[in-house]
Amino acid sequence: MRLDEIRTALAEVRTIMAGGLDLGLIHLDLPSNAMTVAVVFDDADCQECVMPPEVLTSVVAAELRKRLGDAVAVTVHDPRLDGGPAPSRGAGELVVVDPTGADLTADDPGPGPDAGGLDGKVVGIRVDVLWRSWDWVIDEWSTRLRELGAEVVLWRRAQGLDRGKGAEHHDAFARFLDGIDVAIVGLANCGSCTSWTIKDAVAAADRNTPTVAVATAHFESLAHSLSELYGRPSLRVHVLPYPLDVLPEADVREIARTHFDGALDVLGVQLPARARA
Repeated sequence: MRLDEIRTALAEVRTIMAGGLDLGLIHLDLPSNAMTVAVVFDDADCQECVMPPEVLTSVVAAELRKRLGDAVAVTVHDPRLDGGPAPSRGAGELVVVDPTGADLTADDPGPGPDAGGLDGKVVGIRVDVLWRSWDWVIDEWSTRLRELGAEVVLWRRAQGLDRGKGAEHHDAFARFLDGIDVAIVGLANCGSCTSWTIKDAVAAADRNTPTVAVATAHFESLAHSLSELYGRPSLRVHVLPYPLDVLPEADVREIARTHFDGALDVLGVQLPARARA
């Protein structure tokens, strides 16, 4: 482990984290191949949109070890784990995240089956409570899917529920997955919603349901890192432009129409040539 390698690895992982988060190297022991980094929130675009601390620290540790080698001992500190407010540089106590020995690419089940033809199938679209732009996208896509003979059902993910409501929400999502043949899951457009999007997409893919997760370009790398963390490195991901949510509705709907065929291609949908836009 060399200093130039460490600097390069930290710069690459900062890019994956997105959202204005930073990483500070607060301890380095070259002889023992050990390092400690802290997540810094000073310039975070939206502190409420950041991934949960357990997920964020796991992603950072895994990505650093991927670049520096499995023998490197990585400690990642996110002071939110202390139960306090989102931290600034230098705050909080150290929390050790130890993914040692975890081979994140082992037993990768692959992207799952192709969707094939859509006529007569139920396409489930998982939406969220955050992004109006995603509602516009799936409105356009739903119209096209119905034209291809598919039935479209929507399910809306809410985040931050208490234990009881969270369990009910989890059961409702399972019932949603039980009733669909194809899954479109989005939108990965911030740290927290990317985590939930990929988690829900992996849950669908693990049922052998043809599945695609949809992310905006700024969060594409994070989406792939999380799919690897959740045991599905080959999860299908379709990427929309970023920024998306600040655009006028007409522009977003045009983007949706432009990207429809590409999303179907990622899903492995088989369409007659006349069905292409």
